[in-house]
Amino acid sequence: MARIADKLDTPLLVCTAADDRVTQRKWRNVYRLNAPASEYAKGLEDFLLKMIKPKSMAIIYENSPYGTGGALRMMWFCRENDIDLCGIEPYHKERLNPDYFKRIVNRVKEAAPDVVYMVSYLNDAALLTKTIKASKINSLLCGGAGGFTHKKFIEKTGDVSNHLLTATLWTHQLSYPGTNEYYNAYINLFSAPPDYHGAEAYSALLVVADALKRAESFRPESIRSALESTDMVTPFGPVNFKSYEKYERQNSLPTQVLQIVNGEFECVWPEDLSTAKFVRPSDWRGSD
Repeated sequence: MARIADKLDTPLLVCTAADDRVTQRKWRNVYRLNAPASEYAKGLEDFLLKMIKPKSMAIIYENSPYGTGGALRMMWFCRENDIDLCGIEPYHKERLNPDYFKRIVNRVKEAAPDVVYMVSYLNDAALLTKTIKASKINSLLCGGAGGFTHKKFIEKTGDVSNHLLTATLWTHQLSYPGTNEYYNAYINLFSAPPDYHGAEAYSALLVVADALKRAESFRPESIRSALESTDMVTPFGPVNFKSYEKYERQNSLPTQVLQIVNGEFECVWPEDLSTAKFVRPSDWRGSD
């Protein structure tokens, strides 16, 4: 989509695609509201360093650009912080079945890591978590956002996902203007809470509306100029497109950590947003 938009000279605001390369290709029409995949776990990394201090980690990830980008960033994090990478297990989402995951999980069980970090979409996240629990791996389970942040993940996994941690790009506890109003309106409409994907999409429409109001015309160059001068706060957070590292026209935001406690997502990091303290799983053999 980004390549075609740039070829047609049509501005495109990306609100959830996470592949790092989306805003690294010199496409002048492509802007991204959400963080790139390699930044999803910034809050989780901070939490691990300050609260968990793991000595070892295994990484299991689906081998799409999203999964690979998130896994690579966590690999670098481990190497930079002297955390032993005792297992790196990519998997093919197309081969999703219990026996396939059992073989992967058995290899991780032999490594006995302090932490298992997973990057997955919803259905494979649920199956992977249930397979790990059935194998009685006594590691702290952490998800890299994606499928782990949705209420349906809890519904699909039941009690086996209790105390799992996940990175997230958004939580309704954030104090941005309109966050509570959006959250409550969503529940009233759909009888279920939104995860960060909904907040991204809703906020992207606000950004588009703001840019179109400020643009001198609907010509591509005018819309690009309006997007480039965007400086606003949405229910998803501040939006300001900038260039840094290898990224261009990229928004950058802090991320948070959720833990599933008694069938509900609780924000446990950062501490100033927390709704609950981190609950240490009873079967986790990691050090205090």
